[in-house]
Amino acid sequence: MADLQTTYMGIKLKNPLIVASSTLTSNLDKIVKCEQAGAGAVILKSLFEEQINIDRAKMLEGASDMGYADGYDFFMGYGKSHFLDDYVELVMQAKERVSIPVIPSVNCVTGGEWIEYAERFESVGADGLELNTFVIPSDVSKNASYFEEIYLDLARKIKKQVKIPVAMKVSPHFTDMAGFVKKLADIGIDGIVMFNRFYRPDVDIDNLIMKHAPILSSPQEIYLALQWIALLSGEIESDFCATTGVWDGEGLIKQLLVGAKSIQMCSALIKNGLHIIPEILSELEGWMDKKGFSSIADFNGKLCQESSDNPEIYERNQYIKAVVGIE
Repeated sequence: MADLQTTYMGIKLKNPLIVASSTLTSNLDKIVKCEQAGAGAVILKSLFEEQINIDRAKMLEGASDMGYADGYDFFMGYGKSHFLDDYVELVMQAKERVSIPVIPSVNCVTGGEWIEYAERFESVGADGLELNTFVIPSDVSKNASYFEEIYLDLARKIKKQVKIPVAMKVSPHFTDMAGFVKKLADIGIDGIVMFNRFYRPDVDIDNLIMKHAPILSSPQEIYLALQWIALLSGEIESDFCATTGVWDGEGLIKQLLVGAKSIQMCSALIKNGLHIIPEILSELEGWMDKKGFSSIADFNGKLCQESSDNPEIYERNQYIKAVVGIE
């Protein structure tokens, strides 16, 4: 029987399927249900930087500029009592009730006062910390380096503050993705989560108003993270975690093959229920048995660019083949 154990940021997981930061991980009962369903770890629903700073006015003022998927219900009026003490209590209770790793998440855009409080997560047993960060690069007076430095400054400060592993959940909107991720790794960021999923706007052409585009991801959205993890996982020291577009065992297997150490699921679990977790893990186990892999380490990263005899197929040639039809 295949062994599904793996590690992510040095954290031992019984399997690589992590329940992403979402309403699925917003309270103790739901976290317990995630473990009972077979999840390898949970990322707690994000705590907003503004909540820690107890600056609700600033938070609401900036709501239109921030597009975080698991922040929508917060700004619509839910979870406003979920300030730091409550969140720390949730981490502590979760660590007492479940045996799987518990990783708090902070939705942050600055390296402000909240960083001083990060040690509290560590003190109550958090296994790691995920920084859910995105600044929309919409200011035409600022260049790419300006926006990169916001992330890098945050990474430096948080790594000085805590000893537990730190992951940064990033967006695909960087001019030099490879160089930027390398800088995060050099600072000591332990995990790179690709990619953030944001609420995007849509247009109601009948009522002439802006509205939200569909909230949940689709299986077709797997390919962007798949490409970048394949390109970078063999060259960057940090561990990669894939998210957005993983809806089944096949998607999980693909991401592991290109070098992801773990995957995060949210949309598929919200739509179909936590009961699909055992089905997905069974699909992974069956595939491993069929291929003769006894452990995830036997095939993890087997198809990343670094391991390929033809690394050029991961870049320009793919585009040429798709457009011109060259075989």
